[in-house]
Amino acid sequence: MSAPTITALTQPEGISSHARDIAWVETNIPCQVACPAGTDIPGYIEAINNGKLDEAYAINFRDNVFPGVLGRVCSRPCESACRHGRPSLGESVAICALKRSSADLGGSLTIRPNIKSSSGYRVAVVGAGVAGLAAARDLALEGHKVIVYEKHRRPGGMMVQGIPSFRLPRDVVEYEINQVLSLGIELKCGVSIGDDQSLDVLVDSHDAVVLAAGTLSGNRLDIPGVNLPGIEHGLDFLMMVNEQGRQRIGSNVVVIGGGYTAMDCARTAIRLGAETAVYYRRGPQDMVVLPGEVQELLNETGSMNYFKTPSQFRGGQSIQQVSLAKTSIHMEDGKPIIRIDTVSSTDIDVDSVILATGQTADTDWISGRVREAILNEQGDVSVAQGALTPDPKVFVAGDFATGATTLIDAIAHGRKTASLVTRFLTGQDISSRKVKIEKKRYGVDFEGGRFSRTQEMNVIPITPVPTLDLSDRQGSREVELGYNHGTSQEAGKRCYLCHYKFEIDNRLCVLCDECIKVKPTEGCIVPVSDLEVDDEGAVVKYKHLQKGESDSLYYNQLWIDQDKCIRCGQCEAVCPVGAISIQKVSFIKV
Repeated sequence: MSAPTITALTQPEGISSHARDIAWVETNIPCQVACPAGTDIPGYIEAINNGKLDEAYAINFRDNVFPGVLGRVCSRPCESACRHGRPSLGESVAICALKRSSADLGGSLTIRPNIKSSSGYRVAVVGAGVAGLAAARDLALEGHKVIVYEKHRRPGGMMVQGIPSFRLPRDVVEYEINQVLSLGIELKCGVSIGDDQSLDVLVDSHDAVVLAAGTLSGNRLDIPGVNLPGIEHGLDFLMMVNEQGRQRIGSNVVVIGGGYTAMDCARTAIRLGAETAVYYRRGPQDMVVLPGEVQELLNETGSMNYFKTPSQFRGGQSIQQVSLAKTSIHMEDGKPIIRIDTVSSTDIDVDSVILATGQTADTDWISGRVREAILNEQGDVSVAQGALTPDPKVFVAGDFATGATTLIDAIAHGRKTASLVTRFLTGQDISSRKVKIEKKRYGVDFEGGRFSRTQEMNVIPITPVPTLDLSDRQGSREVELGYNHGTSQEAGKRCYLCHYKFEIDNRLCVLCDECIKVKPTEGCIVPVSDLEVDDEGAVVKYKHLQKGESDSLYYNQLWIDQDKCIRCGQCEAVCPVGAISIQKVSFIKV
C-alpha cells in the first residue's frame, strides 16, 4: 500500500495566504513570532553568514526600523524563544548582537525602500519617539504626506531622553532617525501641541492624526517625606543628564526600582561620582532588565538589594535618611501579593533618592473637542483595537496607547497603528499576511554549492559580546563594543535557520535508511505509523512506529520533526532518490 501524501505546506512554491502555511511559520520560527515587530531573524542571520551585511541591515530596517538602536538596547524577547536556548541545546543565538553587526558592519541601505505614489492624504504624528517615527515611516511608504511634531529640541524620545549614551551612542540614533526622515517626512521640533497649537486645529487640518506622545509622567510613591528636596523621578534625572548636560548629584544615592530605568539611573549616577545602591521590592527573577545588566551594575561598583521597599523618607532642608522595610511575596488566589514588614525597617543615610517606579501617559495637553471625544472619566484615552479612539480621525501609538513597554513593543505598535490609519484613509487592509515559499536544492541554491549549516555548528558555544574595560568606563563611552566580522560569522553559524523546511516525500522514499544513518539529533527523522492532521490539513501529531504494536513490523513512512531538525542538510545530501525536499518559508513584508 502506498504511503499517504501529506505535506506540511499547501504548495511546493509560490505566494500563499492559506492558514496552514501561515501557521507553519508561526509554529516553526519561534524567534520571529516572539519579536513584536515580526523581524525576519533567520533571514538576516543567513545574510550575515553569507557576508551580505547590507542585506541583513535592509531586512532589519524593513521590519524594525532602528537596527543599530535595537542591536544595543532591545529587550530581546526573541532570544528567550530561540530553539537553541532550550534544555540540552546550549544558549540561545546572539540575535541582538547580530542585529547590531548588521548596522555596525553594514548599515547601508543600498536599495531605498519603495515609496508609493502620493495618496493625497496628510497625516500628523505627535511625538518623535520610536513609535511615532515607526508609524511615520510606514505612512510615508504608503504615499501619505507625513508631518511629525515634537515638543523637545530634537527627535528620538526615550532614545535620547532616557537611555544613557554609554549604552546608546547618539550618532547611531541620529543616523537612523535621518534615514527615516529621508523618506520625505517633515519634522517640526520645538512645537508643543496643546500649547503652541491646539489638537483640535491639528485634527481639522489633517486627514488623520497619530498621538505617540509616550509615557513621560513619572509615578510618585505615596509615603511620608516623598516631596523632600533631593528626591526626584528617574525620568526627570535622565532627561536632565542626557539632554541638559547635568553633571551633579549627591555622593550617596539610592535608586528605588527594578527595571530598565532603575539600571540606567544607577549606572549614570555612578558615572557622576556617586556611591549608588539599588533597592527593589521583589526578587532578581522579577526584574525586567537586559541580560547581564545587573552584573554590569555590580562590576561598576553599584550594589543591588532585593526584597526592600522605602516606608518613609526623612530630612530637613533635603533628604537625609530612608527607612527601608522588608518585603515578601505570597500567593493569594493564584496571584503574587507583596507583604511589607514595617517592624523590621532599616534606616540608611542618603543625600539623593531616584524613584524608578514606573510612568504613565500625560493627557493634560489634550483639550477642547478632541478631549471630550477621546478621554474617559479617568482622564485616559479610550482605545479600541489597540490604536483606535472614539474620534475616527485620531489614532494612538506606542506607549501612549499601551502604557510603558519596550522600544521593540513601541515600534511594533507604531507600525500597527500606521496600517490602521491607511485602512481608514484608503479602505485598503495592508496588514493581511502572506507567505513566500521557495524550492531549494542542496548542491545548487546555496552559497558555495552546499547548505550553509553543518552538524558541527550545533555545538559552537555562544560568543560573549566584548565590553569596555572597567577603568575606561567614564562619561559617555560605550560599554558594549559589538562583534567584529569574524565573531559575527561565528555567532551567526549557531542559528538553526528555522525558515528552511526539510520534508520527506514518502511516495518516493525507498526505505534505504541513508537519512537515518546521518541524522545528527535523536528524533529529527522519525519512523511513524500514523500522522494526525487538523481541519486545515496541518500535521499536529505523529505516532511513533512501535514494532509489533503498529500496523507494520517495519515503517513505511518517515517524518521530519521540524522542532528537532537542526537544518544541517545531511539527509537531503545522502538521499539517493531525491525524496527529501528543501523549502524556504517566510512572511512577505512591505
